[in-house]
Amino acid sequence: MKYNFVLDSSCELPEEIIKEINPTYVDFSVSINEKKIDKNISNEELIKLLSESENPPTTAAPSPGDFLNGIKKEGETFCVTISSKLSAAFQNANLAKNLFLEECKKNVHVFDSQSASAGESLIVLKIKEYIDKGFNFNEIVEMVEKFIKNMRTYFVLDSIENLRKNGRLSTIAGFVLELLSIKPVLSGQNGEIKLKAKARGLKAAQKKLLDIVLEDKEKLDGATVVITHFNSEENANRLSEKIKQYTNVKDIYVLKTKLLSSVYADNGGIIISY
Repeated sequence: MKYNFVLDSSCELPEEIIKEINPTYVDFSVSINEKKIDKNISNEELIKLLSESENPPTTAAPSPGDFLNGIKKEGETFCVTISSKLSAAFQNANLAKNLFLEECKKNVHVFDSQSASAGESLIVLKIKEYIDKGFNFNEIVEMVEKFIKNMRTYFVLDSIENLRKNGRLSTIAGFVLELLSIKPVLSGQNGEIKLKAKARGLKAAQKKLLDIVLEDKEKLDGATVVITHFNSEENANRLSEKIKQYTNVKDIYVLKTKLLSSVYADNGGIIISY
């Protein structure tokens, strides 16, 4: 059976997986000061643009037409999108699915990741795992939907500026956190961003993140973990090594964020899903 993957551009994947599944990527549009940003922009240039801009970056979800072009390709289709509570991508993908099914018959399912970045990546890896094990389309959908409900996503940000600019933190809360050098540990809960913990300074926040993850030691045994980062490879690798040291994880992937995730993670951001 041939399978077709349609993914939005908040989903990072290892190159070897991309070669195996040959996904269709549908890109978010990202603008800073009303200027559209090329998805291949360097980290250095993106960091400079973000730091110099007084206005928040703006993003636009892929259109139903963008998703439809991917769904039309041969094979039963799995589509994975960023959380429906963060973007219209999930709704647009479902609209494309319904338009396609009015004229054609094949299996198409759109997964609301209830997450972003590392969470979406992990879902794609889980789908591939079940395909490789020989499960059929409907079995995969059922198992992956259950997996999403139990998935954990956490992230630590060195800078909260873009969260503040985009209204994720109040101006007062953002000012107080910055004044006290407080770094938040955030979590994805039911598709929304919640404060999980906070610490004084980035190293302390990263240690707090590790402690939170290690509390799930039983869940991590035999699990696959995805860590994504924006311009923080050394810290992401250190987190990966600590997890390997203290748990019996099956695989850990450390990946660089794509443009959309980079904009919201900001310089130094780390995201982990398992």
